[in-house]
Amino acid sequence: LPEIWTGPYATVAFASSAEPCPAVGATSADVAPDAPSVAILFSLAAETQTTLIGGSVAERGEDGRLYNTCLVVSAEGVLLAKHRKAHLFDVDVPGGISFKESDTLSPGDAVTVADLGPPLGKVGVGICYDVRFPEIAAAMVAAGAKVLVYPGAFNMTTGPAHWELLARGRANDGQCYVAMASPARREEGGAE
Repeated sequence: LPEIWTGPYATVAFASSAEPCPAVGATSADVAPDAPSVAILFSLAAETQTTLIGGSVAERGEDGRLYNTCLVVSAEGVLLAKHRKAHLFDVDVPGGISFKESDTLSPGDAVTVADLGPPLGKVGVGICYDVRFPEIAAAMVAAGAKVLVYPGAFNMTTGPAHWELLARGRANDGQCYVAMASPARREEGGAE
């Protein structure tokens, strides 16, 4: 799933769509009633008997702050990992886009590696703009990750120029596989 798959990727929408996310080790019984997207991830993982790397959702943290969070839910319905986007995307391209995640979101502060067991083993998780920082990828590989996963929502200004280049760069740096997901787009731009 892509970054913020639950609705429009707009900083003004994060507060109204934010949900509480349980702690690592939680099961579906621990999902809050006001967290429908989180409940869907647990339900889909169990229904399909598949470990699910759940894109990302707007999370309302225990501290009241908002985070962009990716959940990794096992086929057994256990939360294996929770990654909060560490590097927030702030950009102002003259004649292009202006977007500042840090006006709304708080950054995470951890490197996230989930052990998915055989055959994949350890998988590192980042979110979108995190892919631009080789240090976080190197830390995931040093922790044993053989695959790095980055749910994203690259925009139509930076995406075409950087998406594949950054994925190849992280794969080359870490001598590992890199998987990325982004929302569908119309040919003329904008999300489907």
